[in-house]
Order: sequence, then C-alpha cells, then structure tokens
Amino acid sequence: MPSKQQKVVPMENEKTKVKGMKVANEIDKTDKYGIEGLVSHCVQIPIQNLPNVFLAHAKARLFSLEDFAHQCLRYICQNAGELFKSEEFLQIDQNFLCEIFGRDQLEINDEFETWQAALRWADEKCRQNAIECSAENRREALGPALFNIRFPLIPTRDFTKSIVPSGVLVTEEMFGIYQFHCHPNLRGVSGLKPLEFPWNGRISDWNTAKGNRGTLAMEIEKLSEFVQEKVGTSRFSDAVQMKGMPWKIWAKINAEKDSTNKCLGYYLLCSAPKNDGNWSCECSAILRIVSQKNGTEDLTKKYDHVFNKESDSWGFPNFITFTKLMDPDKGFYEKEKDKVTLAIDFTVEEKGTKRKLTDN
Repeated sequence: MPSKQQKVVPMENEKTKVKGMKVANEIDKTDKYGIEGLVSHCVQIPIQNLPNVFLAHAKARLFSLEDFAHQCLRYICQNAGELFKSEEFLQIDQNFLCEIFGRDQLEINDEFETWQAALRWADEKCRQNAIECSAENRREALGPALFNIRFPLIPTRDFTKSIVPSGVLVTEEMFGIYQFHCHPNLRGVSGLKPLEFPWNGRISDWNTAKGNRGTLAMEIEKLSEFVQEKVGTSRFSDAVQMKGMPWKIWAKINAEKDSTNKCLGYYLLCSAPKNDGNWSCECSAILRIVSQKNGTEDLTKKYDHVFNKESDSWGFPNFITFTKLMDPDKGFYEKEKDKVTLAIDFTVEEKGTKRKLTDN
C-alpha cells in the first residue's frame, strides 16, 4: 500500500490504451513519477494519431526523449503544408519556428507557403501580446526565423506583389533578392551585395521520380561525429521508387588507398531483395555534393552502369576526403549546422530482364 504522501498514478494493462489526446500529459506524469514503462508506451503511439504533434515534440525535448522528438519533427516536415494551417502551429515558440523553417526536408508546394505561414504565426503573436500587426512588430516576432525563409526561391511576381508591400523586409534585403534574380550566374561575385537568405532548394523538392528520371537527396547531419566513426560505417537516404525498384543514396566512411586518411564513399544503391529475380537496368547518374556557398558550384561526378542482382550499387569509394569536404573555403560544409547535403540525379532504362519493370 502506498503511504499517504505517495500519489497513485493509474497504470495501464493490456485492455487499456493511452489515447493520443493524453500523450503530453502522460509524458509529464512519467517524468514526475518516474514510470519508465509508461514512457515507452507513450512514444510508441503513431505520430499521426497525435492531436498536437508540436506539443508532443516540445515535451519530448523537455524530457530528453530525443528519438521521439526526431520522429515528431520528421512528421512535421513531411506534413508541413497541412500543419502550417493548424491552430496548434500558432502556439509554438520562436526557436522551434526557426528550426522548422531551417529544415531542408520541409515538404511544401512552394516557398511562398513558408512566407504565408510566417505571417500567420507572427500575427498571432502580435494578437497574444495585444500589439498592432505592423511590419515592424511582425519582423520582431519572427526574429531569426525570418532569415530561414528562402525568399530567392519565390517567383519575382509573387515576391513583388505580396512580400514587398508587407514591409517586413528592409530595402537592402529586397535589393539583394532582386539582384540575385538578375544575376543568376554571378552569385557571390565581388561587387554584388551578399545574399542574406538561403537559396538552396528544399530536399522535399528533390526526392521525386517521374517516368525514368529521379532525384535523391540526403543530409549527413552531425558530420563531425560521423567522421569519427570507424571505417565501413554507412548512412542511407530514404528510398525513391523508379521502375518498380527502390533507389537510395549510400554514404560510407572509407580509407584512402595506402593511407589512414578517411574519405567519403558515395554510391547509388538499388536496394531490391537479393532473391528478386534476374532483373537488370541501365542507369546514368550524376552524384553531387551540394554547394552551400554563393559563387561555388556543386561538386559533381558522373557514371553509367548496368545495375543487376550481382551489382546493385555503384559509385566512388573516394569521392572526396573528409578533410577537403569540411574545409570552409570549399563551400560544401555547413559548420553551424554540422552537415553536408548529397544529391543524385539519375535516369533508369530497362535492359533485357526476366523481371517486369514498371513505373510506380
């Protein structure tokens, strides 16, 4: 029997379930009363069943449930277009807004959606603080999140019609964006105003497959930690279906020949089951490390290869050494975010095969 000072917390049995509406409260209880089993149960609830994934993410971060927090963030990015319209989105804090807008994986129809979400969020903060929804107050509410909106990706017509009149951007910032569009091949050239907003595309715009053409992308996050892993350690992107087959980026830590220096192994992988027939297809691929610096081109290498059951991956064992990859002068490594972005553009053509290949 518990003492008078102890509080009894209802536990679950096989016949009861923690409903999605109660997840945040249950996580609070698990921290307060130290019920580890209930924590485990809470974080196993499907993310899509949560009524407020933003609140669940905040609670997970608060109690160091990093895996669950990552799942919530991934779900938010994958459903950003819809979630940006929710009332729950308006209640997140500025730091989390900044983090969401900074994600390359944000799945939206176009960058103008991000701007609309930013205005909606800023106006709500102004109302909560009983102040006017003026350009100055909107800008102050957004803070650093404003500089994670990729204004250069917004068509000049929409930019001129909707963003300029809002007054949120100052003259120099608007001038820099117009200059960016007027000089697409001279970005970062001396004499031009530095661009204050990111202009690389969202990864959600890249992970697509149309007909026999596709694009894959992957961020290697916490690169400084990844480099310290042993030779042979690998990371893989999510798969894109092409010709009925799943294709992935494969990044691997290799060692230079006759050296202990580590380098990036970079491959395209067709991860079909080994017992999946005598399939075969011809592939042309362009492997890229995406530039994060104005005026610097992507680092690219190309190849043609026949993929089949016995040769389901192909690429470059030494695409670049990690020393060069992380050199700030090269322009590929985002030091503040500790990451690099890989992208592969590829085409696939069916070759004589017993396995019927069809577009998904």
